[in-house]
Amino acid sequence: MGSSMVLRSLARQARFQFWKLDSLRFAGSAFSCPICGGKFGEMKPFVGSWSLRGVITDHYTPNAICPRCHSDIRQRFVVEYLRQKSDLLTMPHRVLHFAPEISIYNLFRQSGADYVAADIDPSQFVGAVFADITDIPFPAEDFDATICIHVLEHIADDQRAIGELHRILKPGGQALIAVPTYGDKTYEDPNLDYDGRVIQYGIGDHLRMNGLDFSDKLRDAGFLVDVVSIDDVEGDFFDRSVRSPHTESDRYLFHCVK
Repeated sequence: MGSSMVLRSLARQARFQFWKLDSLRFAGSAFSCPICGGKFGEMKPFVGSWSLRGVITDHYTPNAICPRCHSDIRQRFVVEYLRQKSDLLTMPHRVLHFAPEISIYNLFRQSGADYVAADIDPSQFVGAVFADITDIPFPAEDFDATICIHVLEHIADDQRAIGELHRILKPGGQALIAVPTYGDKTYEDPNLDYDGRVIQYGIGDHLRMNGLDFSDKLRDAGFLVDVVSIDDVEGDFFDRSVRSPHTESDRYLFHCVK
């Protein structure tokens, strides 16, 4: 392990220990975190405002951030989905995970899966490999499953990336994909520069605002697609009484089968 990776690991451990102590003031039973196992009377709020289609939009969301591990609603949603609706953590699947979230990365490394983490900066994760999602360096039909959470909105040719995810899966293989979703129809203006994307999409690195019609791109690549709502997954891992732009954009997962 390189020195920079060791330093990042130590810094991460120090942050977690601080959060663990601080989380004691949130103790209770209203909410639980499936990632760190904490139980809380309340969680920390998500705070921020972003410009969406030129309108400043408040994303404030109470009970969104785990006080102990600082996981967001989206991460806890994916973990609960994997545990409740999937066999990826319990069967010896070969799994390719792009730009891994640390919570999901740790979960798979503790499971019996043949797990491969991939990123354009693999130095962030022990054992990770370099991979460009539009040109995945693995042969066809090499994996049983792939996970790609909030990556494709950053990719100019997302249709090519989806095709690559389809290519590397075995017949019957699964892809668990999520993108921020805003309504039914995707909004994309290829003429926008970075500053223009900040105004229209909220984040300059996002190349479009995906809608639920994103599932059409997945079907065009050859996938069978099931759109899963956070309401389809049980648990007190977030405040179900709250609806905000933050909860709504993270409300869906696309479960795809080759």
